[in-house]
Amino acid sequence: MKKPELYIGIMTGTSMDGIDLSAVHINQNELKIVATSDISFTSDLRDYLLSLKNETTLYDISQLNVRFSNEVATAVNRFMEEKNIDRYEVRAIGFHGQTVWHQPESRQFCNEQVASTLQIGSAAQLAVRTGIDIVSDFRQADIALGGQGAPLIPIFDYNFLKSDEQDTIVLNIGGIANITYLPKGCGKSDIIAFDTGPGNCLIDYVAKQKFDKEYDSNGTISRAGKLDEFMLRSLMNEDYIEADYPKSTGKELFSSEFIEKHKTDGITDIDLLCTLTHFTAKSIAVNIEMIAKSGYKLIVAGGGVNNSFLMELLERYTGMRTDIAILDCQDITNSRESLLMAFLAYLRVNKLPANIPSVTGASRETVLGAITASN
Repeated sequence: MKKPELYIGIMTGTSMDGIDLSAVHINQNELKIVATSDISFTSDLRDYLLSLKNETTLYDISQLNVRFSNEVATAVNRFMEEKNIDRYEVRAIGFHGQTVWHQPESRQFCNEQVASTLQIGSAAQLAVRTGIDIVSDFRQADIALGGQGAPLIPIFDYNFLKSDEQDTIVLNIGGIANITYLPKGCGKSDIIAFDTGPGNCLIDYVAKQKFDKEYDSNGTISRAGKLDEFMLRSLMNEDYIEADYPKSTGKELFSSEFIEKHKTDGITDIDLLCTLTHFTAKSIAVNIEMIAKSGYKLIVAGGGVNNSFLMELLERYTGMRTDIAILDCQDITNSRESLLMAFLAYLRVNKLPANIPSVTGASRETVLGAITASN
């Protein structure tokens, strides 16, 4: 059997709360976690990332591309030093970059229909500063084949979280929430996966703007508020929520403008936060109901698991059925997205396909990512 190789995965999600890192030995469908870490952005960089608007200039994007990469490189080098990882042992680093625009549906542009996605982050900067080969740019090949370029996580879930005994739904609550449905004993073509809508993004935005908090810790603020039923109905009427899959979304839709569009006149800040937390939970539940009715295990990952009020609402809106177990699997799901990046790097190095056409809508399977050599 081929000797396991060491890969590092890097993920900075739509919550923009920090840099998640994982080091893992991978050999085919065997995965052994060596180390994980979560390193916060410097406050200046995080504030800038959160402030990005459509009016951001080309100068800003060019500068940010390098500034962001330098901070990631510093985090990787610190991670390897703290975890006693020799850079010469690492086969490659999987680097997603920071998504600043995701528009998977074609729109008219320069007299042509164009779909696009953009992740900032210079693989060349990272390769030079770490001395390790970088695998990046994971979404473009799928989009070129008519896919959404997302979600990427199902290939990881298929290899490491599927069950032959029970249907499994893996829910990730990051900035955006997404689900992977793995019928028991499934093949790749049986997988359903898509973004359900907002995860933490709307909650975090209001917590920051109205309460000067980076997030609503444990849901304490929103729990003290009152649900605005009228606003919740308006939010749930957003076309995306019950749109057919494949589908993916981002903060381009679920933004401050989205909140203002549905906001009830005179609503208090605390009631607004409470209502958005209800909306997040209910939009997830409605999308789960689209694909599975009963008899499945629900695994929940991502930062949203730390919001106990959101988790309670999720149980309420899914019906609190006894056949659903809401779990936080410490070994894999806490670091699932950075582990995915390491796994995608492994697949690219070994020239193995990583997209799932039934999920993204692409015309066929393809190898994802580009390799940037460190020398």
